[in-house]
Amino acid sequence: MKRLGRSERKRGLRIHSVVFVLSMALMLGINLWTGAPYWVAYVLAGWGIGVLAHGWFVIGPGARDAGAG
Repeated sequence: MKRLGRSERKRGLRIHSVVFVLSMALMLGINLWTGAPYWVAYVLAGWGIGVLAHGWFVIGPGARDAGAG
């Protein structure tokens, strides 16, 4: 597997974050339009954990350990 440089990892995080925000906005709009039950909170929580973990390993404390192995 190819090792990515720091700038490439940051670009991947930016793409992940933009897709997350746009998708969540769309799903929130759909969920508000259709009404209860409000399922969008579960999607936000699950995917949000993924984005936070991605950030942890790209720009956070886990970044220094990402290249080890």
